[in-house]
Amino acid sequence: MRTAGDTDEGGVRRRKKAVAPAETRGWMKRLTLERLTRYYICLCDNSSRSQSDVVSSARIAECVGVDDTQVRKDLALIGVRGRPRVGFKRGEVIAAIRGVLGFEKQCKAVIVGAGRLGGAIAEYPGFADFGLSIVAFFDNDPEKFDTVIGGCKVYSTGEMKQVIRELGARLAILTCPADSAQVLADELVDAGIRAIWNFAPTTIVTPEDVIVGNEHVSVGLVALTYYLRRSE
Repeated sequence: MRTAGDTDEGGVRRRKKAVAPAETRGWMKRLTLERLTRYYICLCDNSSRSQSDVVSSARIAECVGVDDTQVRKDLALIGVRGRPRVGFKRGEVIAAIRGVLGFEKQCKAVIVGAGRLGGAIAEYPGFADFGLSIVAFFDNDPEKFDTVIGGCKVYSTGEMKQVIRELGARLAILTCPADSAQVLADELVDAGIRAIWNFAPTTIVTPEDVIVGNEHVSVGLVALTYYLRRSE
């Protein structure tokens, strides 16, 4: 019987009796992954003050809003150590993060829901820097079949299993309405998808070995409006 899963601090949802925690499987913790990604974005930002060849842990910490001790600890974890009173070689840090997080290995993804949100995601050029390649769209609107969005062909949702297997996609981005999200998620899993980035305004349930990242836009909005009201 399907049961609802537990949600960790990063919004990743799995079923109860799920796979072992990351630290017991030799995986990096999610918060560490997020910090390393933020360091990477900061160091790759051409407008950043940390764009020089050598950058200090204090400068990285200031850029992403963490303590410089945490920066040194995280970089040491991936084998990067700076020089006292000098700092880290920017290119070395970028290369190390790319290697550890697997950005050099392409991850093929499909988008289910060829609406405005799906189109905006497909046309965002930054995903390529993280090794993500959008390879196909799926929708249930016949008028959208065989059209192209963000360089990707739109297929019928009835073709998902065949197309996903042919393209070798392992990740799906779900931007469909809430009432169809679970059915489509089941079909994606059956087609071989192992991770789902869920933008549908509902919770989906998947097998233990399929990871789901939920993006609840309203949660971020509520936080912003709450603090805005408190400050007025």
